[in-house]
Amino acid sequence: MSDYTVFTLLEKPKMLPQLDRLARKSFPDFIYAGDQAIKEHTNRILEQFPEYQFVFIKGEEMIAGGLTVPLRWNGTDDDLPDNSEGLFQTDRGQPNILCALAGLVEEDHQGKGLSRDVLLTMRSIAEKNSLSSLLAPVRPNHKTHYPLVPMEIYMNWRREDGLLFDPWMRVHERLGAKTLRIMTAGVYAQGTVREWEDWTGIRFLDSGPYVIPGALNPVEIDLEKNEGVYIEPNVWMEHRIKD
Repeated sequence: MSDYTVFTLLEKPKMLPQLDRLARKSFPDFIYAGDQAIKEHTNRILEQFPEYQFVFIKGEEMIAGGLTVPLRWNGTDDDLPDNSEGLFQTDRGQPNILCALAGLVEEDHQGKGLSRDVLLTMRSIAEKNSLSSLLAPVRPNHKTHYPLVPMEIYMNWRREDGLLFDPWMRVHERLGAKTLRIMTAGVYAQGTVREWEDWTGIRFLDSGPYVIPGALNPVEIDLEKNEGVYIEPNVWMEHRIKD
């Protein structure tokens, strides 16, 4: 039996700021600061769809949570969003799937199986709202150790037991999720060289690709243009809820 209680933001609207803070601190600074779609639309999704956002409360403490958004999908790989802007297109018609935006666990509570519980809660919310699938643009968490390996290679790595190598993808796989395809630009972060130095704590003294903390692949720095561009592929996985 779990020692926490699950609430949606519809039930606990005062938890919105805490959930937003957890989301922001769970990802590198350049994602929320440099990706315009994520920066502009995340709060709108939290406020517009509170019944699809949730928190795990243990005592008086929030220990985990999830951000999702209902979307319309025609069931083909071609119709899957290919960039972060597409994750927030909530005006495409009657929603028929739930899209996972972020599964979040407080650092002190990681390694206790809560990430699995977060996914199960997302699936439950999808089922409760008669949505056919939970779609997840997965950000493979161990890809940060292999920033120079192309995603199309990394996503297919498997362990000796046959399960996917990446731990976060493996949590999805163990729950029955199927890998669909790469999402080319799950994150598109852009900023000045100074902004990138602030976000990463690294000095960029020449143009070119740089491996930076928390990134799945290098950022491209152009001193002449005074900009850095980071394009991060993610991996679409589907949890089928009903036919």
